[in-house]
Amino acid sequence: MIEFAVTVLSGSVGAGIMAIVLAALQRRWKKKDGKDEAIASLVNAQKVLMIDRVRYLGSRYIKQAEISLEDKENLHDMYAAYKSLGGNGHLETIMHEVDRLPVKQ
Repeated sequence: MIEFAVTVLSGSVGAGIMAIVLAALQRRWKKKDGKDEAIASLVNAQKVLMIDRVRYLGSRYIKQAEISLEDKENLHDMYAAYKSLGGNGHLETIMHEVDRLPVKQ
């Protein structure tokens, strides 16, 4: 009878410890998921800012009908950063037009 009680008690303690460990893991996973969502939101926000900035600068250079080599390189770096964040083709047209501009001497 004592062996049975010890076995039942051991099983209960083990199950209790496993429940505590599982609860701790679930809490940790939930925090991680929240961080992942926050990072994804920041990436999306950065893409929107990059679209706006590249469009604004590209339009300005197109209106000027020329671009300096430094500005062209900077714009291409911004466009590459946008693409590396998973950006789609929103800026291809304006970049094509910027590439056609003569470089200021």
